[in-house]
Amino acid sequence: MKSQELARVTLQNEMDLILAHKRSMKLAELAGLTLSAQTTFATAVSEVSRSTIEHGKNGCLVLGVTGGQKDKYLIARVIDEKDLSHHPNEGLEYAKRLVNKYNISTSGTESSIELFYYIPNGSKLSINQLDDWRSIFRNEQAVSPYEEIKQKNDQLQKLAQKLQESESQYRTLTNALPIIIFSLNDKGELIYANEWLKRFTGFSATQLNESKWREVIHPDDYDAFSVILSHKLSMGASTIRTQCRLRHKGEEDYYWHLASVSPLYDEGGKLLNWIGYIVDINAQKLVEETLKDNRELKAVQQQLREHQVALEENIAELNRSNQELQQFAYVASHDLQEPTRKISFFSDYLLSRYSEVIDQKGRGHLHSMQSAAQRMRSLIHDLLSFSQVEGKRIDFKPVNLEGVLHFVQQSLEVTIQEKGAVLEIGSLPMVRGDEGMLIQMFENLVGNALKYAKDDEAPYIHIEGQQSQGRIELRVQDNGIGFDEKYLTQMFALFQRLHSSNRYKGTGLGLAICKKIVLLHGGTITARSTPGAGATFIISLPTEIEEHAS
Repeated sequence: MKSQELARVTLQNEMDLILAHKRSMKLAELAGLTLSAQTTFATAVSEVSRSTIEHGKNGCLVLGVTGGQKDKYLIARVIDEKDLSHHPNEGLEYAKRLVNKYNISTSGTESSIELFYYIPNGSKLSINQLDDWRSIFRNEQAVSPYEEIKQKNDQLQKLAQKLQESESQYRTLTNALPIIIFSLNDKGELIYANEWLKRFTGFSATQLNESKWREVIHPDDYDAFSVILSHKLSMGASTIRTQCRLRHKGEEDYYWHLASVSPLYDEGGKLLNWIGYIVDINAQKLVEETLKDNRELKAVQQQLREHQVALEENIAELNRSNQELQQFAYVASHDLQEPTRKISFFSDYLLSRYSEVIDQKGRGHLHSMQSAAQRMRSLIHDLLSFSQVEGKRIDFKPVNLEGVLHFVQQSLEVTIQEKGAVLEIGSLPMVRGDEGMLIQMFENLVGNALKYAKDDEAPYIHIEGQQSQGRIELRVQDNGIGFDEKYLTQMFALFQRLHSSNRYKGTGLGLAICKKIVLLHGGTITARSTPGAGATFIISLPTEIEEHAS
């Protein structure tokens, strides 16, 4: 039988390692292997995949079935864009003992490791069965929040491409119609205008923004026209229309036009921009005809409405997908906790009860298993924390921040004493918010300050706050190792780390959780630092918060 590919997994980070292990277990289960054999095969695949992720380049795992008519094997092929002769795969040494056979091949700079696991009664496998297995992998739902995010990212890229094509069609359409079509921002400035604006007036959008249209609007009509340029327009307004005279380029004569603008809101009621048109009604003005007789104008309005409806539907779908992703992350993280606890328990049991009969290499593997399980438990805990913050509805109440910091100080008391740290708490105002979330935020910020302290200097952490002009500003300052501010955006993103996990433990979710908590409180968070000179995290919160936020 020719080797049949059934599933493929890119190997870039530990989330991909989870996916590789899951799919290896699933393939072994479909092949009818016992649970012990499933685990053995998946462990071998995971070990080789882990080394590829840690030391390889653009790694990829291909799972399938191969063999002759009688004997068939599960095959896991790990492809790595690195020459194994110079960078051997450490995980292979352990995996060799778990599989029936293996093969290593190199072609140019690309290397391939193949692991074979015998399938009992494999002679009964048919092409139809393998097609069914392939269909199962193709249609399976995402098994991790990470994979779900990757799928949604692909969908967003396709959506962005469609929107770009739609925008191009929209520009072509508006330029073809003999009317001026434009968009204004909340300051009344032009952000888009079709070609007819410059054809008629002789001025570009930039020139009209600078002159506030004074060069083209008749002086007697300017006050009425300037209403649509005002950034103080009522948020409840639907459509604003005015009739005015525009001067044609190269002429002294003015021609009557109807100018109309309508607001475009997002689902939350926030104003995105104003869309509008200016149509020549000079002939209608002369013969007392109205704008509703202009069929071309109606067609353009319909096109604008259709684009607006399509955009609203896309936003609604994106919000629904985001809610489903939050629910999935919470459930999946819960399901992952039990096997992780078992891995930790049994590896610890083996080390404590059978340490004398296990050789040094075996003990090393068990320690690695314990370390990996601990990293997984930390990741699961932070994923749960993030999903709980993401989906929680805030119960806004007055919160005493000094009490919050007292609780945080007790929670981190052991680490503070071990590092000989000094935690100085200055004057802190009362805020309205969720006390549990604010405790979680300060635990992460103070915990980071302790984690990234200098080796030769005791940590010093100063926390203070002040209220000014309707805002509350909180500062968490330390004397740690600091960071380069060019990584500021990266620091608050999911799973982003500036330092190796070998030196500083963590999952890259702490500051992402802090940012989400601050956003849910209607605030902002940023930081200031230079390498080696400590860091200051700055949180700005409003004194009055809309209590429907969630």
